[in-house]
Amino acid sequence: MTQLHKKTALLSSSLRMICTDYDGTITEPEHQPISFSFFERLAAWRRHGPVYWVINTGRTYENLRDDLIARKVPIWPDWIVALEREIWLVRDRRGVGWFEWNRRCELLHAQLFESVQPLWKLIEDYIIHHTQAQLVEDAGSPLGIIASCTEEADEISAYMTPLLEDWPTLTAVRNSIYFRFSHKFYHKGACLEAISSGLNVQPLQILAVGDHMNDLPMLDRRYARHLACPGNAVGEVKERVRSQGGYVAKASVAEGTVEAWDKLFPLPSQH
Repeated sequence: MTQLHKKTALLSSSLRMICTDYDGTITEPEHQPISFSFFERLAAWRRHGPVYWVINTGRTYENLRDDLIARKVPIWPDWIVALEREIWLVRDRRGVGWFEWNRRCELLHAQLFESVQPLWKLIEDYIIHHTQAQLVEDAGSPLGIIASCTEEADEISAYMTPLLEDWPTLTAVRNSIYFRFSHKFYHKGACLEAISSGLNVQPLQILAVGDHMNDLPMLDRRYARHLACPGNAVGEVKERVRSQGGYVAKASVAEGTVEAWDKLFPLPSQH
């Protein structure tokens, strides 16, 4: 084996960052207790060296923070991606917004949302007159939509797809029956890339795990060479992970995330 190949092999076996979704990947719904298996695995890995944990979520920072407190999680993330596009550095369980990124993100979204004003009326009229879905306030979007069921969400998505072709930098972000709107170039994958680049962590050293459609942008080998999903992931996510050589766990939520972690990155003591 050449020196270059040896270096590449060593790099690929060295985990330095795990990036996970939160709901459905680490935690069950609020009324169910949290599994501590993920935190046990993270603590075990950190006994062998530093491993960053990034939570990449559609929640607001404040909502996630309050949930972490309420669930009394033993280890907090090092970084939080909120609303699928804001970046927060966490120190002593307090978040510090990554000012340059977040300010640029805020300005671009404000300009974009203002520029597509005619679109909002079309979508509102369709939702009100042709669906049973709800229009709701969303912290990161001019419109939030909650469909009445998955089938209706599919119909809403099919309606909006041709409309969005006229606005190439606007995208509808879907998570199950929920929709919000965002700038095309700000998503979970772009945020993961920004954080890892700032820390000089290579894609070969990153494991990304998610369960739903809004996780698809980060489940990309450009950002994390090692990809996985728990057994409760939706079909589109499982297909994306498999197509890139990733691991689809049999277990669900945190247990599935740990199953994938152990498969792709066994603890050094287990080698």
